Amino acid sequence: MSTNTQKKAQKRGISLFRAKDAVDLMDTDLMSQPEMSPDTQAAFGTNLAAGLGAGAQTKVLLRQSKEEGGFSLVTLWFKPGYPLPRHTHDVDCLYYVISGSAIMGNQTLRAGDGFFVPEDAPYQYNAGPEGVEVLEIRHGVEHFDMKIPDFRPEVVNAVNQLAQERRDEWEQMHVSPTMAANGANGAT
Repeated sequence: MSTNTQKKAQKRGISLFRAKDAVDLMDTDLMSQPEMSPDTQAAFGTNLAAGLGAGAQTKVLLRQSKEEGGFSLVTLWFKPGYPLPRHTHDVDCLYYVISGSAIMGNQTLRAGDGFFVPEDAPYQYNAGPEGVEVLEIRHGVEHFDMKIPDFRPEVVNAVNQLAQERRDEWEQMHVSPTMAANGANGAT
């Protein structure tokens, strides 16, 4: 069989995916549980107890096998001011901002902007005042990890204070702007 014939035989059809069918990232095995030292795990636990968990939503929109094409697409919604902790992944990833803004150091990324993070490169950003929705795109990856380096005590304290201040606001926000526009997550 010629190479062109083999490629045509392997061609796949169009696949649709719907926002309303997205599943929570932590309900899948796409990403491992975050890896961190016992001290950082304890500190992160205090952040979660303060309300940090109410500020984020992660949903898997698409996850293909290698035979299907090997793409994964995850939507991340970080509510206003959410501080994504500094972390790494063991694979390359492409990010695209679909609404709101993300503050990365002295750069503000808005809808239509994006960034690429190579494997094992540490990164961190905060959601802007209106929050941020980001698409996370990977190819040829069946699983990936998340490693969170040690937290400095001043970071733990600042995140705890922010989470306590924002918890009620975050808990009242149930559906991201994009998902609401699509009727997903119980939106009408």
